[in-house]
Amino acid sequence: MTSARTCKKKKLQYNYALMDKYLDFCEKNNRIISINKEPRLSQLAFVTKPKEIEPQREAFEKAKDEVQKLLRAYPEYVSLDSLYKTTADEATRKSIGAARNYFYTRLSEENKDYRPLRDKEQKVLKEHYIAAVRYMLNECKSKQELMPTNIIDYGVQRMILDSNPKLNQLSIEVSILENLQRETIRKYQRLKYNLNNEN
Repeated sequence: MTSARTCKKKKLQYNYALMDKYLDFCEKNNRIISINKEPRLSQLAFVTKPKEIEPQREAFEKAKDEVQKLLRAYPEYVSLDSLYKTTADEATRKSIGAARNYFYTRLSEENKDYRPLRDKEQKVLKEHYIAAVRYMLNECKSKQELMPTNIIDYGVQRMILDSNPKLNQLSIEVSILENLQRETIRKYQRLKYNLNNEN
């Protein structure tokens, strides 16, 4: 029981430290978190919408509306966007998506207002997602639950560990404890089910 408690404590310690470092990384590098990888985060950001992160969500919605207002002044965009949203065929959607991306590139060159509005939208989207992840992380901490880490790309996680020796050491300790726990369970099951070849 003691080893199980130790393992859980170390796992929680590592999990929370990793998420804190990841959020710091995203803030410093203007990285938008892929919250769609974790359904509970998407639910939190766009359905539950706790009041603690409402200012960030409202800022994003306002910035998004400003971008959409500009885009919808162009019939070409309206047509491409409608086709993209209503087309079921994947190959056709890729083709329309490419055409829409080319339109964005042209618009960046032709309309000096577009790029600053898009950059602002991306900035507040990043802030909204970070606020949502921090909110969920704080909930996990208060409940002593593991925070889902599937939003962290493997390469980024590896980079965070490589640049943080203490966190990397903690990761190794967790791995060793988990292996010991699995081995203990395996031995227990062999004894319980009399699989020790003594019969």
